[in-house]
This record gives sequence, structure tokens and C-alpha cells, in this order.
Amino acid sequence: MIISIIIVFTVEVTMKYFELEALPYPDHALEPIISRETLTFLYTQVYSHAISSLNELVEECPDLRFGHIDCLLGGLSHVPLEIRQDIQCYGGAYKNVTLFLHTLTSPNTSTINGPIKDAINRSFGSFETFQQQFTKEAHAHVGNGWTWLVINPDNTLSITSTKEQNNPIMDMQTAILGINMWDYMYPSSNRQTYIDTFFTIVNWKIVNHIYEETLKSPNRFGHE
Repeated sequence: MIISIIIVFTVEVTMKYFELEALPYPDHALEPIISRETLTFLYTQVYSHAISSLNELVEECPDLRFGHIDCLLGGLSHVPLEIRQDIQCYGGAYKNVTLFLHTLTSPNTSTINGPIKDAINRSFGSFETFQQQFTKEAHAHVGNGWTWLVINPDNTLSITSTKEQNNPIMDMQTAILGINMWDYMYPSSNRQTYIDTFFTIVNWKIVNHIYEETLKSPNRFGHE
């Protein structure tokens, strides 16, 4: 008699609800504005850690497993209190860095055009005025955080800043462009240069696409 023995191995699998996407350009593409070393640190340390931490939090809370990041951040009051601050931190980092990485390109390879240009002109008077106000806001930012171009609920544009990893969606605004003002992005002696040259690496084609898609979204703030 031949006895078949089936051995079943149980493997613990952690679901990945948020993925670490590949960079949309080579790691040296943003030089000299953002060095390869800085971009690598942002991607492999900050971004990767935020995603893995966010996945662990969502895995522990079944009610959050199928929520879009905008729903999590826009509806923080619905997140269990014991993990709310961590969701805000790691979820914000995930959303912020995702937008940041995908709205950049090699220096001086993108010019503003299309509906986003018209919207900026309507809200700020001219593109040059917008650049000046955005740059001034970034220079005035104190501590770690972000400076943003956002869409307001009435579809006008404005400039705002947030601390740490907070995202404007928490205040009913949708960020479509942001500059990372965390101190790891620049040596202290190069802060001014980093801010003043930021617009040379903005991918306006992507920003315009995000702007147009945002206006189409019926529930873009993640609130119920």
C-alpha cells in the first residue's frame, strides 16, 4: 500500500495595498537641482518606509484595506484613534512624495501650457506672479514640510504650506504641485538655490494632466 503524505506549508503573507512604483526617470535626471544621492535617499528611505509602514497599518485594520489614500486622509475622523496619527503621517508622506516625484523632470525640458496656464493666469494675474509668490512662500516656510499649488473647492488656485507630512486634502484643497521642504532635500547652504531653481524641473505636462483630471473628480476631497 502506498500512502501519500501531503505536507501543507502555511506562509504568512502581508498584502501590499500601496506599491512602491519605479521612478519615472533615471536617478540622476534631476541634477544639479536635486542630486542623485538626495533622490535616492528620498526614494529608498523616506518613500519606501512610508509605504511599508502604511501597508502594515492598513493590514491591521480591515476596515481600511480597500480605502483610497484620499479617503483615508480626507476622512481621518473615521480612522481609529489609535492609528490616526500614523495614518496621517505615513499616508501623507506616501501621497506627498508620490505627487512630488511624478511632477518633476530633467531641468529646462518642460514649459507651461494648456488649461493649467490659463487657470494660473486667472488666479494670480500671470505665470510670473505665481512663480514669485510660490517661491516667496517656500522661502518663508519654517521647519520640515511642503509648499503647494492647490485647487480650492471653487476651482480657483492658491498657494499654501503644510507642516511635516500633512497634505492639503485635510483642509479641502487638492495639491497639484508641491516643493519638498524637508531638510534632507538640500544642504543648509543650498536651500535658497534649491527653491529658486525648482521651477526648472517641474513637469508641466503632468501638472496640467493632474489639474484636468482633478476637476473631473466628483469626490476629490475624500470626504463622505
